[in-house]
Amino acid sequence: MESKLVFLLLLVCVSYTVGDDSDGDSSDSNSSDSNSSGSDGSSSSEDDNYFYPCSRDDLDCIRDYFANTNLCSKVSHEDRKSIHRDVLVAHLPKFNGTFVCLDDTITFYGSSIAAFYVDKKTNNLVMSINCEGINVYTARAKLAIHVRGHEPVRAEDFINVTYTTEFTAVMPNAGRHGVAAASVSSYNINAQPPFELGPEIADNSNEIVKEFVQAVLSDIPTAVAELHLTKAPYLFYVYLQEYICNFGIEYTGML
Repeated sequence: MESKLVFLLLLVCVSYTVGDDSDGDSSDSNSSDSNSSGSDGSSSSEDDNYFYPCSRDDLDCIRDYFANTNLCSKVSHEDRKSIHRDVLVAHLPKFNGTFVCLDDTITFYGSSIAAFYVDKKTNNLVMSINCEGINVYTARAKLAIHVRGHEPVRAEDFINVTYTTEFTAVMPNAGRHGVAAASVSSYNINAQPPFELGPEIADNSNEIVKEFVQAVLSDIPTAVAELHLTKAPYLFYVYLQEYICNFGIEYTGML
């Protein structure tokens, strides 16, 4: 009887020891799996879909990327230094108005690259530019207000506006033609930017011009969103070809 009890006790001890060792191995295995997925616990599957040719803050690398894969000349520019452009056509469909902006002076403030990568699935290059401020002074803003059954009512003066926005360009990763075919959108951080209209527009005595100005002032966010249908690609190409690489692309917003 005593020998049977001793035998049973030995079996229990052996079973406990084996089970304890197994748990220890399982814990080590889980720890190894956890480390292999990254210290932050995030999955790398999303990054596998994108190719990041340059760090966002490495403008020299981004310039080289465009210069090596596209037909352009590397350039550089500094914030707070003005840039001149001749013409942009901007439309305000809700307000039945069109601006032909002549002699623009454009100044960027606090600009930075917010995104720069290639989507492997679409082979599109995505580039986002964040701007704390973009001042656009238009010396001659030619306004045409479209009236049913009549010639447009016209007025002309200066416009001075400062936008806070982020542009995102999605372009086929196919050389200069891809850059020229970029689809550009804007996220307007300040939907009511500070602006000034010259008196020939703001204080015009014509009733139709007065109604136009009042309508715009009563719905500035919509006016800004509509203007950026052409201003977004316009300002994107200004930045790209002054700060990064000049492709010789002249965007005017003309249809």
